[in-house]
Amino acid sequence: MSIILMMVIFKIKTISQSLNIYTSGMKNMMDILIILVLAWSLGSVLDKLDTANYIVQIIDGTIPPAVVPALIFLVGACMSFANGTSWGTFAIMLPLAIPLGHHLDIPLTVCIGAVISGGIFGDHSSPISDTTILSSTGAGADHKDHNKTQVPIAIFNGSVTAIALLITSMIDFKFTLLFALFLMIIGVIILSKFKKNQYQKT
Repeated sequence: MSIILMMVIFKIKTISQSLNIYTSGMKNMMDILIILVLAWSLGSVLDKLDTANYIVQIIDGTIPPAVVPALIFLVGACMSFANGTSWGTFAIMLPLAIPLGHHLDIPLTVCIGAVISGGIFGDHSSPISDTTILSSTGAGADHKDHNKTQVPIAIFNGSVTAIALLITSMIDFKFTLLFALFLMIIGVIILSKFKKNQYQKT
């Protein structure tokens, strides 16, 4: 309402034009809201069905606990990429990952971090993501071009996260953050040198 008032006062837009912009913006948000409501509904259903304990029973003794955080990350990334929302992924995955981590004696911070990282990875690389659509629309950029620039960055960060979770699960989860930062710095140095060599060749 403040923006509409300011646009009218400074004669940038008329009241009818401002209201049209407002309603069209609300239309763009509807898909995101529907996805979130459906994700929260699915999360509630999974909670009522006691899905977390069922998954714990299946995994217990069949999958090494060391692999679980990386597995949570991969499942979260795939889910977020498919449905295009990180918040929807959080609503579904957190009620499953937390009891799983508690049962397998994995630090809850690592399990929660794996869910959040996976959700954000999928959200930033998905072409149907609310973040991608709103960012490209707000900047007036082509949606496909914006998505192409997001994917390499997301893959790099996702790879660092997956490797850090796998390696530190064999050593100690206390070093996950430090190891991830170390990998990130090494990766940036290698990529910057690779890009520099490409520019010199051209």
